[in-house]
Amino acid sequence: MSLRSQGDLRRQIRRTCVGNSALRRLLSRLPLLLLVFGLYACSSDDSGTGGADAGNTGTNTTGTTTTGDATTGTSTTGSATGGSATGGSTSGTDTNGSTTGATTGGSGTTGSGTTGSGTSGTTSSGTTSSGTTSSGTATSGTTTSGASTSGSTTGGGAPVDSLTAVHRNGQTFLTWPEVNTATRYHVYRHNSPINAESISSATRLTGKWGSLGPDTSRNRHGSANVPANFVINDLGSPLDDSTGLFVYTVPSSQQGNYYYAVTTVVNGKENINVSAGNNSLSNAVNEQSGTPRPILVSSINGGKGRIYQQYMDYENWNPTFNGYAYDFGVTLPHNYNSSRSYPVQLKLHAFGESYRNLPETEFDWEIIQVSPIDPGQDQNSRHSWWYGYATDHNYQTTDLPPSQGTVSNFTEQRVLAAVRFVLNASDINSNSQLTHIVGSSMGASGALSLAIRYPNVFSGIYAGQPMTDYPASPTFQENFVALWGQQQSNLPIVNAGPDSGSISRFSVGQSAQTGVWDWMDHFEQLKRRSGEDFGFLMIDHGKADRVIDWDTQGRPLSGAFTEARVGYTANAFGGVGHTWLAFGAVINSMFGLGFDTLAPWRYPLALSYPAIHNATGSSSINPGASGDDSYNMNIEWSTAANAFDSPIVDLANRYEITLRSTAADQTADITPRRTQQFKPTAGRQCSWTAVKLADGTSRNGSSTVSGNRLLTVTGVPVYAGRGTRLTINC
Repeated sequence: MSLRSQGDLRRQIRRTCVGNSALRRLLSRLPLLLLVFGLYACSSDDSGTGGADAGNTGTNTTGTTTTGDATTGTSTTGSATGGSATGGSTSGTDTNGSTTGATTGGSGTTGSGTTGSGTSGTTSSGTTSSGTTSSGTATSGTTTSGASTSGSTTGGGAPVDSLTAVHRNGQTFLTWPEVNTATRYHVYRHNSPINAESISSATRLTGKWGSLGPDTSRNRHGSANVPANFVINDLGSPLDDSTGLFVYTVPSSQQGNYYYAVTTVVNGKENINVSAGNNSLSNAVNEQSGTPRPILVSSINGGKGRIYQQYMDYENWNPTFNGYAYDFGVTLPHNYNSSRSYPVQLKLHAFGESYRNLPETEFDWEIIQVSPIDPGQDQNSRHSWWYGYATDHNYQTTDLPPSQGTVSNFTEQRVLAAVRFVLNASDINSNSQLTHIVGSSMGASGALSLAIRYPNVFSGIYAGQPMTDYPASPTFQENFVALWGQQQSNLPIVNAGPDSGSISRFSVGQSAQTGVWDWMDHFEQLKRRSGEDFGFLMIDHGKADRVIDWDTQGRPLSGAFTEARVGYTANAFGGVGHTWLAFGAVINSMFGLGFDTLAPWRYPLALSYPAIHNATGSSSINPGASGDDSYNMNIEWSTAANAFDSPIVDLANRYEITLRSTAADQTADITPRRTQQFKPTAGRQCSWTAVKLADGTSRNGSSTVSGNRLLTVTGVPVYAGRGTRLTINC
């Protein structure tokens, strides 16, 4: 297909597929390459308004967005003010494309009150029940409101009433009855009661991205059999369509008693009149910072199948891309026993897919599975490729790609938060030493990224057909540019979150500041960071793959891994296209992911492993275009789980490991990796001995520790049968 005809295809899809579920179903049956263009064309047609509401980004169809609504409505003695914003509401359709979270600007539809003398507009006063607030990490407190005061409304339409706040686990959940579908909302926070005098000094939490749209309780990222609206209490009822929602994550520097108010916006004009007990809290919320705890939305099969919703830190998020609230699934084994700990598998879905609400872990695997979502077109968004997107770019007010600012690891942050939650959950017995990742295609791409960036979390990964060098890929470039900007811009990255300490130096303004397109070239980054630890990598690719192209993404892999001394196994299959490759690169006796007793992951995070390179039993690191190639698939080593000989010895001055060939005798270069104590200094001379266990014969030599503190022993004999015991003394 020519570029001209591909462009025609994209334009045709753009004209017809917005809101057309039938066409989307048709697209799902097209060959994958056509599907890619179709999905992108639909997802990029975000003409019109809207910021992002708390959970999801809808498809914007009409309207223009203004950032920063005009404020009117300061009460003046004797002036009569305009009536309520009731007329002209739309019939439930959110034309701004917003869901839950922060919606940028956006003019409302008809129905705003008019200002002028002779029209009365005083609000009725009344009394609402007062609530109490309790604080604490695990307990929640609800603040409803106290006695209301009378006041007048101007400009921005009728005010909100019955604002409610609930605080738990470092987050405050605000809800209110929405006025109508023509009204938008701003949220304020202050350390004293918010009234007509103090609102100007209160912090407008929705100031950066603009007012919130209606329908903020709607979850458009959800999967099948999950409530269509958000839930804010464990196994509670979903919020109804007419309830507004905003979730604030409390910074550690702003703990204590705080008040909230919600104002209304119609036609870009804000009514800043506040009434205690109605749209302003009479009682303070006692807020404490802490690690947010996801909400349990669904639990089936005795708790073995669960769906959680996590609300991210709105103040430090970009909700215009796909909101700031996300689902993830957790499944327990069919025979789960709370007295036994289980491996944790992070399962990342592919392009065009989503997580599933399953009753238990599939295939009778005795593992705990965590399945997050990277929302795509079917979830009213576009995929982030399990990484992130621009920090300050408003994705809903322009179709242009980011051209300034930074790119943040937003998706990585929330995926890691979900994993950490499961590892720390009191009602889930998990083994943090056996945390690993599996994925195919886009999921494999995310698995590889996470394994090389967060080796303190993941022991290893299996990745089938991953993207390895994003700048070089001939496919998905429109997708990547929409996320991160043009390659020539190479916007600097921000590595944030509690697990990013080892890679924070690559963030903007730090010692090793790196651009996003350089960061997404894994080959270069592995070589640049070769002295660091990584999870063990197991990778398959088909040589006929033109979706995630083998020539640019798979062919260079072994050469780059050899140069960086990365621990890995790999296969390249001749004549195989883009398809599931069934854990082909996994040595089950070492790592699991097989059948029956070999199914659970079995390689601990704290256990060293050998990086094996230039093995004579492996293929050339410059593979041809046809035929099968494999790397390190016929060498194993002795561990507690694969105990054919003594275990690994990892001491300050000595390292021992037993390796054996499962084919013929061979030689290989061996680099101890992820060592716990064996960390010789650069330039140190070390001696080594390789003993053939079958007859006690040995070979000796010496090696020097490199400048990045790696020690490689070259030409080690790896025998079949009982194997070789390699001892290194420094």
